[in-house]
Amino acid sequence: MRTNPVVYGECLGGALYWKDFERISKKAGFSDPRIVSKKTVDISNEEIKGLAGNITFYSITYRLWKLTGLEDYGHVAIYRGGIPESPFTFELDAAHVFEIDKPERVCGNTALMLSQTRFRDYFQVIGGFEKHFGEFKDCSTMQVRRDDEQRGCSYR
Repeated sequence: MRTNPVVYGECLGGALYWKDFERISKKAGFSDPRIVSKKTVDISNEEIKGLAGNITFYSITYRLWKLTGLEDYGHVAIYRGGIPESPFTFELDAAHVFEIDKPERVCGNTALMLSQTRFRDYFQVIGGFEKHFGEFKDCSTMQVRRDDEQRGCSYR
């Protein structure tokens, strides 16, 4: 598929397995890659469908961060509003949607992403890194869709 000019021209011939992309991102210094959106790529060309077989292609948008000290400490984040494209809710990634003025429990990684990046002026983050609460499974405001779980896809 990588050498087929039609498949390559459709930007499918050079596609990466999503876990490989995450490994490459981490190796380049981007810790804790976050999926913002993921859409199935519909293939209508019969020749490409035949070559793809049972492969499903996705268009995935990530947020990547070069932050140090990421850990699972418990915090609370409150979206204060102010982002023009997100007047009432802000979607950090596929698993984290913040409603204005509504406190949300987040892990230390998410707390740093909100307090040490361009989003810092729009959030109040409460909590510190003095006490570790272990794995912070409550750091998500959205449930993972069952069909993605069955395909081996996960959101952080």
